[in-house]
Order: sequence, then C-alpha cells, then structure tokens
Amino acid sequence: MFADAAVDATDPLAPKQEPAEKLAAWFTVRTTRILWVVAIVAAAVMSAAVTFALVKVTPVASSSGAPQITTLDATSTLKVPAGWMGAGPSSAVFDFYGLALVETTGGYGGGGIGSECFTVARSDQIPRAEEFDSSNGWSYDGPVYTGCAVGTFPATVEVPFDSNVPKELSERFPAATALQFVYDGERVGVFLDSE
Repeated sequence: MFADAAVDATDPLAPKQEPAEKLAAWFTVRTTRILWVVAIVAAAVMSAAVTFALVKVTPVASSSGAPQITTLDATSTLKVPAGWMGAGPSSAVFDFYGLALVETTGGYGGGGIGSECFTVARSDQIPRAEEFDSSNGWSYDGPVYTGCAVGTFPATVEVPFDSNVPKELSERFPAATALQFVYDGERVGVFLDSE
C-alpha cells in the first residue's frame, strides 16, 4: 500500500536488509573493477620485488682506494739470471726499495703459460748470473709473491709489511701496512696502504 514511501530505519516494522543484499550492494561493477586493478598492481609489485631481491648484484669496489704512489719502468741495473723463479732471458725487471719485480713464466706462480705474470722477491736474494746454474737447483731465503693476469684482469701482487721486507723499504714507508703492485705488461703501478 505504501510502496513508494520512504522506509524509516528506526521503525521496528520496517523490513530488514539481509547480509547478502548488503554485500551485493557494496560490490558494484565499478568496485569490482577497482579491486581487480589493485590486485593486479599488487601482484606486479610483489613479483618485481622478489625478482629484484633474487638477482640483485651488490657492487664491490674494484679498487681499495689506496693511492698510487709511483709507476715503475723496467730497469737495466738489476740483473736476474734466466731460469731463476721462472725468469726468461728477456724478462722485464723492476726494482723498488730492495724488492725485485720480475716478469716470469706463468707456470712458476700457478698461472697459465703465455699469461703475463710477475714475481716479487727481495733483491738481495737474487743470485749473480755468473754463479747461477738452474740445473743444479737453487735456494731462496724469504717470502715470494706472485701474480698472473687472467682475461682482462692485470697481474696483481700484494706484499705485506712485516719483518721480511727490506730495511730500505720499511724506512721509506714506516707507517705502511702493505703494497700492491699491478703489472700491465709494460709498467708496474705501485699502490700503498698505510695507517
């Protein structure tokens, strides 16, 4: 009889709205589309976050930040006999405050034959060429450091400052903790780590 009349919500005789009707009224076509878009965007964001977390490469500095203190060119004053520590007759030799840096064959220090390698040893331990015979064997008293180039990476050797370094080296760099030598096939870059 009064179908067109407004229903008073406080009227106890007014018809109650069922929960299903409330839910149906809330889910309009527009609301459903918005929820689908939100769900798709959320799934895409989660997928991107998981993918990034799994494939992210954390960069590591390729340099220690130690300053380069000099560049060494091959010397002709320090003579190294062929066969000593893998040195050949035409191996480049570098001298640095009592250390000899010698271009060597790859086989001695564990690198591949044909790769650019070098060995760092104390200069005072190098035998004189006229006294050296590699067929009789030889000895060396002190640490030996070697490094070889691999692919695009240059040959690199690190030498710690300890009781084995030559006196002239420790006097020249009293606060040093290590040296790094980088051989590019022609020259050697010298880097200093100091306190």
